[in-house]
Amino acid sequence: MFALSPSRAIESQRLPNIRQLDVLMQAIVLRLSLLLALMPTGMARAETEPLNVPILMRGAIGEDACPETGQVIEIGQGAESFLPVQSGPGEAPFREIGRLHDGDTVKVCEKLGPWVGVVHGSALLGCRTTIIVPVEQSYTGPCEHGWVLTRYVSLSKD
Repeated sequence: MFALSPSRAIESQRLPNIRQLDVLMQAIVLRLSLLLALMPTGMARAETEPLNVPILMRGAIGEDACPETGQVIEIGQGAESFLPVQSGPGEAPFREIGRLHDGDTVKVCEKLGPWVGVVHGSALLGCRTTIIVPVEQSYTGPCEHGWVLTRYVSLSKD
């Protein structure tokens, strides 16, 4: 009969554990891949997309923090003609989050170089751009908002 040395006996006891670990790892990988496949697409992209640059509202109590109204101009009338609304004041690394067309009305809250932070939507009166507390704050809604190039917005004081 063949007898194992003490070191060989310990090694042979470890082998089943290694095999069990391999099976366990395969099960973990399978479950993680299923979880990733079922995860909403917005959550899957969240880590790769840049953060939005907030539009800051400044002003006094009771005054409109977005005092200028603008109208989108010189975009063109074709179906493919639009002004992209960006998630930050610039092209890359910011992404397109909306589209405006000739004649669309916007509220201008902030200017940053050749970009303006705008609030837009069908009912601008309900967009809550009035400061309640005299503290600089980010616009959080309820209307759509983002950054567009100033040269495509004709500005006027309200």
